Amino acid sequence: MFGKNKRQPYKAISKQILATFAVIELFYLSKGVLILVFGALWFNTIEANLRSLVVTKNLLIAAFCVGGLMIISFLIASVGFFSPLKRKKFLYVHAFLIIISTFGLLALGANVWFKTLDERDQFNNKWSYWSQNTRAFFQDKLNCCGYNNSTDLVVPSKVCPKDTVLNDKVGCIDNITQTADRSSRQLFTSLFGFIIIDIFAFFSTIVFIQARNVEERYIKIDEKYGNSGDQALKRQYV
Repeated sequence: MFGKNKRQPYKAISKQILATFAVIELFYLSKGVLILVFGALWFNTIEANLRSLVVTKNLLIAAFCVGGLMIISFLIASVGFFSPLKRKKFLYVHAFLIIISTFGLLALGANVWFKTLDERDQFNNKWSYWSQNTRAFFQDKLNCCGYNNSTDLVVPSKVCPKDTVLNDKVGCIDNITQTADRSSRQLFTSLFGFIIIDIFAFFSTIVFIQARNVEERYIKIDEKYGNSGDQALKRQYV
């Protein structure tokens, strides 16, 4: 009885696959949390920071949706991770949600990038409907008055006092577009960079699914031919 070797079940889901999947998923979760945290911080300072030239309320709301989707996707993946043989559908849903979040990031980044193509005209329209407090804030921060020049829709502020000749002050058009262009490039570069994590998360999920499918297949073979004593690995073409 002690001379017989007990047949061990074939394991396709190796420790390396589990560890790689777990690490990449933690990066995926961190990305979602990072988007939500920065989104919340930026939302509280909207129109009170030079960043708000680019980061609008609509953009932040869309970012909240994408970040929230990533966290939900991670939670779904966790169910499949701890019980891959019984919860296969959770892994499939996770892979599908990764694709959606990737397109979400791509849409956010593309939206920011497209706005850099005509910033001068775009901010010309924005300047006219911004509140006086917002225009005054940008005038003081950028040390300029009005938009095209010191008489173009100028509002009273610390840098541009009321009833004062402001011939020595330039318009805000150049300062605004330069600041917005710099912020836009940083933002869409970060968003596009996040997509790299999505790509790794998607392929690690596919590898994980494939491994659990192989292991499930061998389990079924062992159940069918359990009394024969053969190793499941030798019957891979059955």
